[in-house]
Amino acid sequence: MKKDLAYLVGALRDGSVLYDKNSRNYKTIWYEKSRDWLFNSIIKKAVAVFKKNPRLDEYKKGHYRVVLSSQKIYDMIRNDYDFIAPQENWCTPKSIKDASQEVIASYIAGFFDAEGDINPKKYMLGFSQKNYESLEFIREWLNKNSIKTSKIFIADKKSNTWRFYITSKENFEKFNKIVNFEHPGKIMRFRLLLQHT
Repeated sequence: MKKDLAYLVGALRDGSVLYDKNSRNYKTIWYEKSRDWLFNSIIKKAVAVFKKNPRLDEYKKGHYRVVLSSQKIYDMIRNDYDFIAPQENWCTPKSIKDASQEVIASYIAGFFDAEGDINPKKYMLGFSQKNYESLEFIREWLNKNSIKTSKIFIADKKSNTWRFYITSKENFEKFNKIVNFEHPGKIMRFRLLLQHT
């Protein structure tokens, strides 16, 4: 399994894999406010992996998406990576669990770029998701790689969103060394985070 594909699968934590009845089209979609991240990370990897040119558009003011129209890709994500909608039911794909450490790290980077957060003022970075198991897998993998994390807890009862976080300069530096996240806004906030610790 290629690292770029694992990254794209992780980044689909803020995405959709669906059949659009109106256009009669099978779509794989990544959403994000950062156009730069979608263009420089998602599109480049999608072209390299799938040999297809996706579409990047602003579907509402300040919100962007990358759309890949292909039944073959739709079927692959659903069959090979166990994609389920709604995503709160989408657990870590077996093919990710069985992958090399390098591929898992790439999956986690994509996941973090899509659903992670960094708060320099609170000295923490975190992962949030509605699917508990997907966070549990990442947390256990990080802990096995000597990155200490908090326990998983309910961050928002209304939306049933789970969360865990990381603190301390030592853990931040280990995380940055192992997990090569690419989101430009998160890279900038990470630098601020290190300045605050």
